[in-house]
Amino acid sequence: MTAGVPARDGTVPPMPPVPPVPPMPPMPADAPSPRGGRRALPPEHADRSGSAAPPHASRSRSLAGYLVMPRPKDAVKGLLMPFVFLLAVVCGAEPTGRTVIRALIVWAALELLLYPARYQWNDIRGFAADQRHPSRRDRGRLPGPLARARAHVTASGAVAVGRLVLTAVLALALPALHLGGVLTAAGVAVFGVAAVYEALRARCTGRVAATAPSARPDAAALSSSVRPDVAALWIVVGAGYAVRGMTGLALAVDVSRRPVLAVAAAGTLWAFGVAFVTSRWALESLAFATSDHGRLTWTARADQAREHLLALVRWLPRGIIGGPPGDWTPLRLRTPPTAPWNVALLAGGTSAALTGSLLATARASVAHALLAVVLGALTTWAVVLFAHRRPTAVAAGATAHLLVSVLFAQPRPLAAVLPWLSLMASYLVFSSRCLHTIGAGPRLLRSLVVSGLVLLARTVLGRATWDAVRKDPGDPR
Repeated sequence: MTAGVPARDGTVPPMPPVPPVPPMPPMPADAPSPRGGRRALPPEHADRSGSAAPPHASRSRSLAGYLVMPRPKDAVKGLLMPFVFLLAVVCGAEPTGRTVIRALIVWAALELLLYPARYQWNDIRGFAADQRHPSRRDRGRLPGPLARARAHVTASGAVAVGRLVLTAVLALALPALHLGGVLTAAGVAVFGVAAVYEALRARCTGRVAATAPSARPDAAALSSSVRPDVAALWIVVGAGYAVRGMTGLALAVDVSRRPVLAVAAAGTLWAFGVAFVTSRWALESLAFATSDHGRLTWTARADQAREHLLALVRWLPRGIIGGPPGDWTPLRLRTPPTAPWNVALLAGGTSAALTGSLLATARASVAHALLAVVLGALTTWAVVLFAHRRPTAVAAGATAHLLVSVLFAQPRPLAAVLPWLSLMASYLVFSSRCLHTIGAGPRLLRSLVVSGLVLLARTVLGRATWDAVRKDPGDPR
């Protein structure tokens, strides 16, 4: 009798059980794709549209939370000033207790007053474009919507001005520490750089729709097509890092008596800023990318003002990716040496080696300084070229710098290596990020800072007023 065919008595015998289908063997992430390039396993929360949407929808920030901490994902930048101060101490600077207190107060003013006010100005100018960003809920910018632009912009502007007033009050309240000069210089530098940046960005963005196709020509052929104003923006953006770092160095060392050290350190910090920001912008461009069977295409409207991001796409690796664009880590792979972050890293690594040599000894010989420059350039170039062996290249480079310092009888050979090693370690960290993990490193730091500021605000305003201020405008409760 055939299964499923009625018998003479009208009964239907049961169908035999279907044998289970054996599971497919797992495909390794680096297995070759039939379309060419590399294959990556799709993430658990892959977006069906192939866009760079985050795996979990997040709630928009409240206006009160933004005003307390405008850019929580940028909290790691605040470590640059104390890091450079401590680096100078390790390399031989001898600060007094008064110097340390002065540095702590300047650090607090820089990161809690001056730079938040600068970020608020940037967010006010970019408010309309930020509301059209596909990842606006996760970027930490001035919250919308556009319908509440007047109220939110007015509130943010008022708080920014209040921060600047508090900076002046702080300098006047502590005359014995002579904070007026350093805080004035820092404020002028911060907003001077900001003014140039905002002028350049207004000039080179928001004018035309930008499209970066998936089939890109060779990066060297495209490099000549970068608009000069966009390239200038990439360069200017590193100046803020020089301001932060040089503030820390000037509080520990009398840079007026060591001009060569000041120039080398400023060049290192500026180049580090360019490398960090351009590589981050390259990742942020993935928010405007869509995937068609693993091939990416970038498109942004003129009103989104992202030409300076999409101009960096030409240097990203080509090929097939697996999963949504937001989970791709392109900077782990080898990128062209002409990429802005690689050029800046080479310049920064070269000057960092010289900075370490000059910090460790007040009078480095010309021969030792030249050798430090050559060695810094060669070891940094190796880090750029050997993308799949970057940690090994960094370790080998640090060893080479240490041996040269020992051979030249440098007073503090380990300290002399620290500027170069710190720059390369930072590069290892930010080159390992994807769009969804930008700023994920200092999560504990951000939570501690935000918790402290929230506690202060709640104490000053009172719990009931604080709850009313931070309430979501769309919440009917």
